[in-house]
Amino acid sequence: MSDINAPIIKRITSALLPLRIDDDTDLVKRDGQRVASVLMPLVQRDLGWQVILTQRPMTMPRHPGQISFPGGRREDDETALQAALRETEEEVGLPASVITVLGRLPSFDAVSDYRVTPFVGVVDNKATIVPCEREVEEAFEVPLDFILNGNNHIARDVFFDGRDHRLYDMPYDGPDGKHRNIWGMTAMMMRRLYEREFA
Repeated sequence: MSDINAPIIKRITSALLPLRIDDDTDLVKRDGQRVASVLMPLVQRDLGWQVILTQRPMTMPRHPGQISFPGGRREDDETALQAALRETEEEVGLPASVITVLGRLPSFDAVSDYRVTPFVGVVDNKATIVPCEREVEEAFEVPLDFILNGNNHIARDVFFDGRDHRLYDMPYDGPDGKHRNIWGMTAMMMRRLYEREFA
């Protein structure tokens, strides 16, 4: 079992919002917007805490090849948390029974017209990750220490929608020899966790 009482997990939990959403901040904020949820899964391994990430197949019509957390669009009868857990099981085969959800980060407007609510949870380290071949090219892990080290966040300024934005990339060379650039919405969610407690 992953130790949900580990000091780093307690520190992360203190940076998160409660699971219950009472202020409707997870709901659409503009015309044409849709709601979505993701889960940032953490798992304890022999070498330390890891973040589970996925890479989308190049054959996907939207965001091909992008590195992301398990997640997707919320169904009409779901809460934000239910959507995150359903999508996690569908994409990487981890059911809610092996996940302890710690809390959430603030919902935000993604460039792709989604209002996204990110949750953070701890996965039982005995659980087996089974990627859905249709939606996930591969699942891989990045050390949590790497993600929470601001020296690994490379700032990138872009001009979009009439104004300047500062984004962050997190290029990572894994023990498997692969170079992966974590960017976009996924990197920004991890950056927000870092800013709330570790900056």
